[in-house]
Amino acid sequence: MMLYNYIIVILISYLIGSFSTALVFNKIVNKIDPRKTGSKNLGALNTLRITSKKRGTFVGILGFLFVFLIDAFKGVFSVWLAMNLLPENQLIGAVLASFFVILGHNYSILLKFDGGRGAATFLGILLFLDWKLFLIWLLYVVLCMFLFEIFIPISKKGNFFKRAISDQIIGRLFGEVIVLIPFYFLNPLLFWIGLTSTPLILIRHIDRIKKQIKDYRK
Repeated sequence: MMLYNYIIVILISYLIGSFSTALVFNKIVNKIDPRKTGSKNLGALNTLRITSKKRGTFVGILGFLFVFLIDAFKGVFSVWLAMNLLPENQLIGAVLASFFVILGHNYSILLKFDGGRGAATFLGILLFLDWKLFLIWLLYVVLCMFLFEIFIPISKKGNFFKRAISDQIIGRLFGEVIVLIPFYFLNPLLFWIGLTSTPLILIRHIDRIKKQIKDYRK
């Protein structure tokens, strides 16, 4: 029975993750496939760009919130389900659910294994399990984005704050990795979730990392 519950957690988490909120929203509201415009990512930020351009800033923000919250809820529901189906092994259940819901989001079986980058789903899990550690995560990431933009800037042109927040991808990913150090001491559950799930997010950003390195060398 226990093994059966593990299988249920894995399958349901992956299938929930495979539902692309950004694709559905943009197809209905903007009549467009987000994979063909903007950053071409199936996520909340690309939805914001596309919707703001077509429908205005206010609707764009609403679109961003809708996609972000639904994607975050996918992570919340998967972890909640796992912790209820596996009450005696909640750590393993939560880690499995987190990994497979993000795997489904990033490599959806419904989209020929295409998908988003997993950030919103991961953030939903953080908020659900420990909102204080979510704030610590955010602090590390934002701090690293600004530090990297100071010492390894994407460009010397344009607004510094905009570049740091929206374009400094290497700084952001570096912050997501080193924040696992305090997680190890503060919350073992979130440490293991972060350790297993963060690589999925990093892999989906390889193209953006290469682009930033190429732009920096110019």
